[in-house]
This record gives sequence, structure tokens and C-alpha cells, in this order.
Amino acid sequence: MFFWVLILAFNGCSTDLTHEGNDKVNGTWSLINVSGGFAGVDDDFEKGKIVWKFNAADGSLTVTNNDASSAIYNGLPSGTYTYSIIKEKDQYYLLLNDKEIGGVDVAKSQLIIDQNITTSGSGADGFVLVLIK
Repeated sequence: MFFWVLILAFNGCSTDLTHEGNDKVNGTWSLINVSGGFAGVDDDFEKGKIVWKFNAADGSLTVTNNDASSAIYNGLPSGTYTYSIIKEKDQYYLLLNDKEIGGVDVAKSQLIIDQNITTSGSGADGFVLVLIK
């Protein structure tokens, strides 16, 4: 009996993979700003210079990063990643290659990825990435 109680307790606290979340980020986005981090950066990027293309159908993210500036952090290097969105309570979180990246907020044509918001709590030294359609 105790074994079943443990299983039910763990299932009640689990995060859920959500297709709704994957659909929210589906499409092509341009990284236009990175702020935060330990150094307190605030870097703007030209639209189309750093492109993230989310494909909800196969759970892939293709990044094309053509930034040659001296920015401390400009997101991800060019490449293809697997992604998923999990939902815990009312917050969505982005996972890349099964590693949690941060909280996700999509409003109209803007995607914000906040590395300070995680399923294990909040931080202060992460970056906040702003992408637009």
C-alpha cells in the first residue's frame, strides 16, 4: 500500500510535457535582445541576424547564429537541438536536448526566455532572451 501512495504522490507533483506549449513557440523567431547575467549585459541584435526556428511537428529547434559582435552572450550557437515545453502550474519551461533552459512567455509576436525562472525556483544571474516573429 505504501508503494502505491508514493507512486501517486510523485505523479501528482510531476511536470507535464505539453503540445500546447510546443505550438506556442512553433515558427521562426529572431533574437533581438539579451539582458541580465552576472555582468548585467543589455545587448541588442539586428532582426534576422540570430534566427531560432522551432518545428513543433518533430520537436526540433534550428538556430542560425550569424552574430559577429563582441557580445558576452548571444544565445545558442548555430545548430539543431531537440526541444520540448513543459508546464508546471501556470508556467511554461523550455527544455533543449532534455536540459531545462528557463521559463517561457509568449505574447502575440514576442517570445521571452528567462533563465532566472526554473522549475526548481528563481535565480538572479541568468539571461533574459527576447525574440520576435
